[in-house]
Amino acid sequence: MGIKCTICGKEEDSLLRTNHKELGTIKLCVDCWSKENYKKKLLNLEDFCGCCR
Repeated sequence: MGIKCTICGKEEDSLLRTNHKELGTIKLCVDCWSKENYKKKLLNLEDFCGCCR
């Protein structure tokens, strides 16, 4: 059984964890992540990009 997307409720085995301006840290499907990112409602989970780890 998959985990549900916080926005649409769609069950998937793999979701994207993100920090939402209004909802805090949530898990989103790719479609909802794209829509929320376009609306500029997503924040970085960390203070840096994470590419140097």
